[in-house]
Amino acid sequence: MAKRKISNLDLKVKLTKEYLENGGVEKIFFKNLLEDLIKVKVDDKGKTDPDTVSTLVNSFMLAILGDHLTPPLFNPEFISEYISTLQKSNSFDQVNIDTEEHFDNVYEEFKEKRDMLFRGQREAKWRLYSKLQRQWINEKLFTKEETYQKLIENLVEIGKEDYGIQIKEILDANHIDTENSISILSYLQHHSCPTPLLDWTYKFQNALFFAMDELTPNPATMEIEDYFSVYYIEEKYFAGANLKNIIEEGLAQSEQSMLLKLIGKISKNEETKKKMEEHFAGRKLFDMTGISGSGLISHMTKIEILMTFRLGYFSDKDAESGIMFSLNNSKNILNQEGVFIWNADPSKPVEIVGDEEFYIDKQEEDGEKIYRFCSCYNIHKELSNYVRNRLNADGIIREFIYPTPELNTSDVYEKSKMKHGCHEAKTRSIKTWHTGAAAGHTAHCTRREYRG
Repeated sequence: MAKRKISNLDLKVKLTKEYLENGGVEKIFFKNLLEDLIKVKVDDKGKTDPDTVSTLVNSFMLAILGDHLTPPLFNPEFISEYISTLQKSNSFDQVNIDTEEHFDNVYEEFKEKRDMLFRGQREAKWRLYSKLQRQWINEKLFTKEETYQKLIENLVEIGKEDYGIQIKEILDANHIDTENSISILSYLQHHSCPTPLLDWTYKFQNALFFAMDELTPNPATMEIEDYFSVYYIEEKYFAGANLKNIIEEGLAQSEQSMLLKLIGKISKNEETKKKMEEHFAGRKLFDMTGISGSGLISHMTKIEILMTFRLGYFSDKDAESGIMFSLNNSKNILNQEGVFIWNADPSKPVEIVGDEEFYIDKQEEDGEKIYRFCSCYNIHKELSNYVRNRLNADGIIREFIYPTPELNTSDVYEKSKMKHGCHEAKTRSIKTWHTGAAAGHTAHCTRREYRG
């Protein structure tokens, strides 16, 4: 007699097994379901026998699968994580690397790339939160009277007071316009202070180092916990979020407007006006080399202005543009080839903000709207020694990545937090969070620290 057909049975069994092994059994209060789960059997090949899977068990497994097919629940009071690579695929195009041969192929492909942004994280399940967001949520700073914006402004103010001299000393002579908010935040970020910036790098090997920094084996009970991750974005696809490009476009529009006004004033008639417009088409009024030191960058990077940009990134890669943020103000940043993603939201990880900002033009063939923030390699932790040996051979060691390890600016955060909480705490009204819409649906939250 032919066996019963159940769609995606192996996947559903795998995910259900993970759920049950991670406290799920204690959450089941329906006696009939528990009894039916016990009756599920496997055949001599280790495969689940579909004829032993009751309709009730299949419905239960289907609900768990549905949990993995949707992004983690977002709540501004909690840090959320991915419970599987399947769930993570809602936000990232990803590939798992499980063999040395596969890793070698990827390493050779990416080690010379310099037109991509890379980021490493030692747990594949972690979402892309900045360190300041994690502190804001875990320490319940949102219950204070001050705003997230005010806390960032405190960081800049105190960071400038405490470390302004060191920042200026290390900057190259061409970096004149040094006292801007991003320059100060980038310096603090690379010396252990929580900021709203998320570290990325132009170098694939550096991202690998960060992904394995302080990596420790853990007895994984969920498959995703077997992996660390390296994320990557082709810079050209993120160019619209580059503040440098935004400033350049603004100047170009101003140039054109000013030029047309000037021609209109001095031309005697329409014919002369037309000839002058054709003659000066494409000409530059602004000397971009004069931007540094003009105060423009300091103005554009005021926190009150930056907060109007939900998502963006800062880089001093193209010095010839004349627009520099003075990011190379630390030996750590120089060696790490650092670039920073700015996230203005106090609690939404980068991939959620990216989805909200950019998904509109991304569509599948069937017309369904879809957006994935970037691509990702999930690398099995069992390969960590092999990966580390490859990095060591290329000189990517701790002494290279952290040439000034003795400097720690976390005191700036503590001072900013004290200033932030100088008023009596005031609890804000936050909507009640409802969970458990489907069987097996759980909120996955953590207070565990990881690199910003």
